[in-house]
Amino acid sequence: MRNTKSALLGVLAGVAILASGCSGGASSAQPEGQATTTTTTATTSSASAKAESSAAADDTKAACATVNGDVRSTLAKVADAEKIGPPAGYNAVSAQYSAGAAVLYSHAFNTSAQVNDAAKKVADAMGAIADEWAKNPQQKPSTAGLDAALDQLKAVCGAA
Repeated sequence: MRNTKSALLGVLAGVAILASGCSGGASSAQPEGQATTTTTTATTSSASAKAESSAAADDTKAACATVNGDVRSTLAKVADAEKIGPPAGYNAVSAQYSAGAAVLYSHAFNTSAQVNDAAKKVADAMGAIADEWAKNPQQKPSTAGLDAALDQLKAVCGAA
C-alpha cells in the first residue's frame, strides 16, 4: 500500500514539475525607444501587485473548492462502502480512503502553500485510516486525525 502511494506521489510530482515549465511564454520586454516615468512605473507596479494578490486569492478559493469537493466525494464513497458490511466492505472502505488520498495528492500542487499543506495533511490522514482498515478490518479506526486535518483545511480555506 505504501509503495503504491509512493509511486503515485512520484508520478504526480513528475507531472507537476513538467507542468510548471508551461507558463504560456508571455514576454515582458518593452519596445525600444519607449520611456516610462517613475510615477507611471509606481502606479503600474501597485496595480500589478493588486492584480496578482487578487489572482492568488482566486486561485486559493478555487483550490479550496476543488479539495473540499474531493473530500466530500471521498467521504460519500466511504459511507457507501461501509454499508457493504464485512468482510468485503472493510476492503472497500480501505480502498476508498486510499483513492481519496491519491486524488487529494494530485490536487495538492497549486499556488497556495497553506492549502497545499492542509490538503496533504488530509490526504495523509486518509492514508493512515486506509492502512489501519487494512491491518485490522474488524476494528474501525479512529478518525480523530482526519477530523483535525479537515478542521485545519476549513480554517485555511475560511481565511482565503
